[in-house]
Amino acid sequence: MAEFSDLEKRALEVFVTSATDSIYACRADLPPEVFGAFGSFFSRNPKDLRGHLVDALRGKIAGHESDPTVGEENIRKLATGEFNSPAEALKSGVAKAQSFFREWYGKYSHKSIANVVWIPFVGTNVSQLFARQLADIQLAFFIEQSTRFVRFDVENFYLDEKVMASSHRDAFVGTLRRAAEVYELFTEQAADHYGRLLPFETWLPQQDGATRGMQERQQQIKYRRELKAKAFDVARLLLPQAVRTNIAWILDARSTEFNIGAWKGHPLSEIQESAQLIEKAGGQIAPSLLKYTEMNGYHADQYRGFDGSLCVDLTPVQMTKGVDVLSYDSQAFDKAVAMLLMRSNRSGDFTRFLRHAGGMGFEEKVGVLQRVTEKRGHFDEWVDIEEAFDCVKITAQIRTDIGSVRDLRRHQKWDRNEGLYTLDNGFYLPEVVKEMGSDAVALYTEVMERASDMERSLRGEFPHEAQYVVPMAAFHPLVMSGGLDQVQYFVATRTTPQGHFSYREDAYNLAEAVCTVHPWLLGLQEYPDGKKFEDVVRDAPLKGVLRPYIGETGWHA
Repeated sequence: MAEFSDLEKRALEVFVTSATDSIYACRADLPPEVFGAFGSFFSRNPKDLRGHLVDALRGKIAGHESDPTVGEENIRKLATGEFNSPAEALKSGVAKAQSFFREWYGKYSHKSIANVVWIPFVGTNVSQLFARQLADIQLAFFIEQSTRFVRFDVENFYLDEKVMASSHRDAFVGTLRRAAEVYELFTEQAADHYGRLLPFETWLPQQDGATRGMQERQQQIKYRRELKAKAFDVARLLLPQAVRTNIAWILDARSTEFNIGAWKGHPLSEIQESAQLIEKAGGQIAPSLLKYTEMNGYHADQYRGFDGSLCVDLTPVQMTKGVDVLSYDSQAFDKAVAMLLMRSNRSGDFTRFLRHAGGMGFEEKVGVLQRVTEKRGHFDEWVDIEEAFDCVKITAQIRTDIGSVRDLRRHQKWDRNEGLYTLDNGFYLPEVVKEMGSDAVALYTEVMERASDMERSLRGEFPHEAQYVVPMAAFHPLVMSGGLDQVQYFVATRTTPQGHFSYREDAYNLAEAVCTVHPWLLGLQEYPDGKKFEDVVRDAPLKGVLRPYIGETGWHA
């Protein structure tokens, strides 16, 4: 490890958390392209990144040297806090700074460098279709405006310029406005409905001591907030894809670069325009990293549906909620046990452990799972922390509403596949809407039918833009493929009592479908026919692997 002077240490710690620790973090003042360029040196140079930083500050980067007196002043000003913009010290210490970064970005391991440089983005007033497109990127980590806690501005729709310039303009806008009106009405009606189900006088004794100790005004505020959250869960099903949202995400430069080129050829103008804005914004953060962003015709052809050459004319069928297991491994139990044994032993390849697991008795293999999960606590998310259990895969189709798909798509470690949004599959009519009365059902159905008519009218001329009018209640199939550890994580996180009633049902359906083909996840040799899933879970001998919450839907605070 390099030895630095006290002055150099103080200057370095403007950019890194420690000038001496073997593991350290880089602070926000270190520009992403600097981190990427100096990180790239690791593949050709054993020198610590901090050593390269000092060289850059002193103007000693080979081939890009600058005045050494400027470098000395850089170190002093950084150490004494005199630099208003620390990044300027780095740039002034590297002659022809941008050519340096471009050279090193392109010279060695271009893609590897881009992988370790992450760029934070924020999108405001983007549509739900933008959010869907972003969620398809498995390496994007994002947080989006909640449909539960935020009243969506239904006067603020994304209005596609091509549709607005067509003869469909008035009908298109009218369809969106009617959905907006009913969204507002449903929010109030659903809140009243839940208020009747759980009056304040009944709700209060169920609260914790802190809430019961509040003044009544604060209690009423909390109660109304929870009523509104429950109401928004119902009303969101009426929101069309044109409704705008806000979203923040971080993504590595390599994926950002790829998606800019891919999105430039997207059939939706909104996505094309977003690609340009992402390129502009990302280029200001890491100008040397986003190099290969020209429109990619191969990806454009795929986004545009291969110009209709793969279209199949299937008769629409009304969908229902449910889960279909599309493929699974008949040796999953033996393979899962073998993976876990392999993790805890020194000699033998996987095939030998698999043969060993095949020779074990059923109870002995269940014993392996019991031992692995013996100390698993409530907040221990994974069956196996090294994810050996995840090497055994299953593929399922979840038939649900678009609103639920919006949430389920966030399980980014799953591989996912889905088609265009449409109302041809029918729409989800939850029990709570029926409980609200026949007038509520009639209003809800009116919005769905009007949106369906508008979608059909649009899609001949605007097949992709037609999705903007499709409400979140529309049924939509989502194919997901993942490992068994992901299955149990999905089930545990999506069956919690405060979860949305729709995706809770999906998670129960997935759990039951998976256990039908893999009953050993519950310690069973065969799945019992004709028995409720919650009863199967309660009576199951193995509790530590699949852990769905069994109970009523709770109220979200």
